[in-house]
Amino acid sequence: MIKNTTSHHKLTRLSLCVIAALSPQLVQAAQTKSDDEQIERISIVGSNIKRSTDIGTLPVTTLSEKDIENTGAVTGDELLRSIPQIGEVNFGGATGNGGVNDARGDVSSINLRGVGTGNTLTLLNGRRLVNHPGTQSENFVPVTTVNSNTLPVSGLRSLEVLRDGAAAIYGSDAVAGVINYKLKDDFEGNRISVTYGGSEGTPLDEKTFNFLTGFDVNGGKTHITASATYYERNGMMARERDYSASHDLREYPTLPEDFIGDTQLDNRTTATPWGDFQSDELGRFHLQPDSQSGCVLDLSGGVCADSGSFPRDNRYDRGPDRSLVSDVDRLNFYTYITHDLGNDLELFGEAIYYSATAERLREQTPNLTAQRFMISADAAFNPFDEEVKVRSYRAIDTGPRNVEVDDTSYRALAGLRGVTGNWDWETAAFYSAAETNDMANRIHASKFQQAINSTDPANAYNIFTGGDVNNPNTGDTSLNPQSVIDQFMVDVTRDSKTSLASVDFKMSNGELWDLPAGSVGLAMGLEFRHETFEDDRDELLDGSNPFIDQITGVELSGSNVLGSSPTPDSKGDRDVASAFVEVLVPVIDNGDHYVELQVAARYENFSDVGSALKPKVALFWEPADWMSVRASYAGGFRAPGLPQVTAEAVPRSNSLYDPVLDKKYAIVDVRSGNTDLTPEDDTNISLGFVFQPSDQMTITLDAWRIEQENLVGILPGASHLLYDSLLRSEGSSNENVIRDPDTNEVVQINNTYQNLDKREIEGIDLSLTYDWESSFGDWEFTLNAAKLTKFEQIPDDISAQLLAAQEAGNPAVPADQVVKNVGDLMKQNGRPELRARASLNWRMEQWGSGLSTSYVSEVEDSSTTATIDDEVVKLPVDSYQTVNFYADYRFKGKSVLNDSKLRVGVRNLFDEQPPLADELGYGYFGGLHSNRGRYFHMSFSKSF
Repeated sequence: MIKNTTSHHKLTRLSLCVIAALSPQLVQAAQTKSDDEQIERISIVGSNIKRSTDIGTLPVTTLSEKDIENTGAVTGDELLRSIPQIGEVNFGGATGNGGVNDARGDVSSINLRGVGTGNTLTLLNGRRLVNHPGTQSENFVPVTTVNSNTLPVSGLRSLEVLRDGAAAIYGSDAVAGVINYKLKDDFEGNRISVTYGGSEGTPLDEKTFNFLTGFDVNGGKTHITASATYYERNGMMARERDYSASHDLREYPTLPEDFIGDTQLDNRTTATPWGDFQSDELGRFHLQPDSQSGCVLDLSGGVCADSGSFPRDNRYDRGPDRSLVSDVDRLNFYTYITHDLGNDLELFGEAIYYSATAERLREQTPNLTAQRFMISADAAFNPFDEEVKVRSYRAIDTGPRNVEVDDTSYRALAGLRGVTGNWDWETAAFYSAAETNDMANRIHASKFQQAINSTDPANAYNIFTGGDVNNPNTGDTSLNPQSVIDQFMVDVTRDSKTSLASVDFKMSNGELWDLPAGSVGLAMGLEFRHETFEDDRDELLDGSNPFIDQITGVELSGSNVLGSSPTPDSKGDRDVASAFVEVLVPVIDNGDHYVELQVAARYENFSDVGSALKPKVALFWEPADWMSVRASYAGGFRAPGLPQVTAEAVPRSNSLYDPVLDKKYAIVDVRSGNTDLTPEDDTNISLGFVFQPSDQMTITLDAWRIEQENLVGILPGASHLLYDSLLRSEGSSNENVIRDPDTNEVVQINNTYQNLDKREIEGIDLSLTYDWESSFGDWEFTLNAAKLTKFEQIPDDISAQLLAAQEAGNPAVPADQVVKNVGDLMKQNGRPELRARASLNWRMEQWGSGLSTSYVSEVEDSSTTATIDDEVVKLPVDSYQTVNFYADYRFKGKSVLNDSKLRVGVRNLFDEQPPLADELGYGYFGGLHSNRGRYFHMSFSKSF
C-alpha cells in the first residue's frame, strides 16, 4: 500500500468529523493516528491531491453503502431523488414524455441544484461517464445527460456529491457540482441478495437479483471484484391513478375553487376517430353520434355529420390508453481488477456493461396540420360524392402504439498507478459507448391515404365510421378489418449512439515543500478526450421519403409517419484537450487555529466551440476545535452539447396560443443548431460553516450562488407569437413567424439556438448529524435540507418588451399568457423553495430499523392560470411529504442462515398521492413527485 506520515494529529481527527458532517447521511468514526504511524494517502472528491488528511474545504454529501441501502432505492433514479440537492428529473417515463423525439426508455437524468440537466458533471471512480444518446427539450433546448440507471444501486460502495463548482478541477459541465459514483473494488468473498417490492393496489412490482464476488489470484498479486445485477419491473397504466386516469381535470377534487371548471385543465384532444374534415359542399365538418344535436347529414351506424369546428364534448381522452410506468428488464455487470507489479506499481482495470429493454403503450397519433391530405370523391367509403380534406383524424382502431426501447452501454478502462519519491501518479485510458434503439408501430402516412382512397371495399379503410357512439371520448368500436389496417402499419425506428474515449495522466505531491504551517500540495495533469454523437432516424422520418398527397401531388411533409414532424439525421464529434494545476497551501497552523488555501486552474480547448480557462480559489479556516469555515470562488463553463451544434432545421409541433387569431392550435417550431455557439460561462460562490458542539453532533450550513451567462437558448414559440401580435398592433410583424396568406394561421416559427440568456441562482444547504449510544442500542439522526432562495432568468430584449406590454395593459399581449422562461422562476414548475430529508436509524445487536421522511415544498404550474381580483395567478401545486420505514434482522450462528440479513419496509407509509398539476396529461409533476403510492418491499442477502 502507498503510505506516508502526517504531523496534523488534531487536524486529522477534526477533518474526519468534518467529512462525516458534510454528509447528512454518513457517520464515520474518527481515529487519532500517532506521529510514527503510517497513514495511507487518500484522495477526496473536489481535489486531485492525494495526502494523509481530509480537510473539509468543500461541501460534500456522501452516501455510504449503508446509507444507500437505507433509502430503499432500487434504481439510480430513486437513489438520486432521495438527495434534496437534486432537482427535477426531466428524463424518463415518469415525466409523461413519450414521443419519438423524446429520450424514452430506461433513462433518468441528473440535475444537481435544479440548474438544468447537463450542468452536473458525473463521474465513475473519478472519471467521466458517457452521455445517454437520447435528448430531451429543456427550456426549449435539447440537452443530454448521463443515465443514472446504468449503474446498479446494489453495487455501489458510495455516492459522493460535491455541491460546489468544480470546472477548474474536473472540466466542463461541473457548473452545479459533481456526482462521483464509486463501485466496490476490493470486496472479498461472495454475497447474493434478492429484493422484491410492489405498489399497493396496482400491478406495478419490481424484482432485483444481485451477485457480488471478490477474490485473489496469482498468489495474492491480482484481485478481482465482480458484480451482476438483474432487475425486472412490471409497470402500470395511467388509469391505475385518479390523477392520470383522465386528461380532463376540470373537476378534480383537490383543485382550488378558482380553477374548477377551467378549460385549461381539459387536456383531451380534438384529434379523434370522429375526425375533422372539410369539403366544398359542407365546408368544415366533423362526425358525431346521431343522438347529438346539429346533424346535417345522417350516415350509417348511428353516426352523422355536423358542420363547424370540433366540439369539446367529443374530445378524445388519452389517459386510459397510456402507460404511466414502463415495463423494464435490466442487466448491469461490472468488474474491477488490480494487479501488483511490484516497485510501487499497480495495474488496474474496470469493465462496465448495461443493457435494458423498456416497453410502454401510448395512443396512436393523428395527422399533423402539415399532413392534411385529400380523400378522392370515388374512394370506396366516401359517402359525400366530393373530395374531402382530412384536417385531423386519429385511427384508434389500429390499436395502441407499442413503444420498445433497447438501451446498451459499456466501458472498458485500463490504467497504471505508482509512486515515485513523494509523487503519486496515475494514468488511464478508456473507451465508453452507449446506444439506444427505439421502435414503435406507427401509421405510414402515404399508405394510409392509399388505403382510404382505395376503390376496392375489401382493401379500403373506412375513415367515416366515427368512434364509439355510446362513449364518444374513449375509443372506437367501429373497427376496420385487421387485414386492411396491416397495409399501412409499419415499425418506425430511431437509432442513437454516443461515445467517449479518453486518456489522461495526473500526478500529485502532498508534501511538495514545507511551510511553517505544514506541507504544500501540488497536482497537475493532462487529459484528451474524443466525443461523438449520432442520431439516425427512420427513412420515413428523416426527409428521404416524404409524404406527398396522391390527389394533389403536393409534398405535405418531410415525414411520412402520421403525427410526427420530419427530423433529419444528425451526427457530430469533437476533440477536447485540457490541462490543470491545483495547489494546496497551509497558511496558518499555530495550535489555536488552522487556515488552508486551495488554488486551481484548468484550460480546455474544444475543436468546435473554442476554449475556456477557469480558476478556483477555496479557503478552509478552523478558528476553534468546534467550528470551521469554508469559502470558495469558482469559474465554470459548459460546452454546448453536440445536438445543439449539429441540429439542422428540426421541426417540433406543439399546441400554442395565437393571440392574433385568439385560438390555440398545432404550430410547427423549426429549431436549428448553430456552429457559432460558444461555451456557457458561470461563477459559483459558496460560504459554509461546520459546527461540532460535541463528539456526537455535527452541523453544517452552506450558502451558495451561481451566476450563468451566454446560456444556449431560443425564444420560446409562445413568445414569438406574442411578439408577432405586439408588432402587428404597431403596424409590422415578426419575421420569424410565417403565416398562411389566406387563413392567417401560423405555418411555422423559425428558431436558431443562440448564446442568449443570463441566470442567477442562490440557495442554502443545512445538515445535521447526531449519533449516540444507549442501553437500548445505537441511534443515528440525520437531516439534510436544501433551500432555494433565488432563481431568476434575466429577460432577453424581446421578452422584456412583452413583459412591459403586459404591465402597460396592452391587449395585444394578453396578461393571462405567461412569458415563458424569464423573470423570477422560483416555485415555478419543478423548482420548489425547500426540499428536505430526515432519518432516524437504530441498531441493537442483530436488530435494526429506521424511519425517514422526505419533504418537497409547494410549487406553481405556470401552464395554467386564473385571474383573481385582477391578478393573474398560476395553478398552485401543494407540498408533498412521504414517510418511509424499514426493519431488519441479521442472522448469526452456525446455521445455514449465518451472515444473512432479512429486511422488510414500506415507502410512502401513509400512501400520500402526488399533488395535482396540469402537466403533460399525467396530472402530476413526474420529475418532482412519485406515482408509486404506498410501496411494500423486502430483501434478503447472504454472504459466504
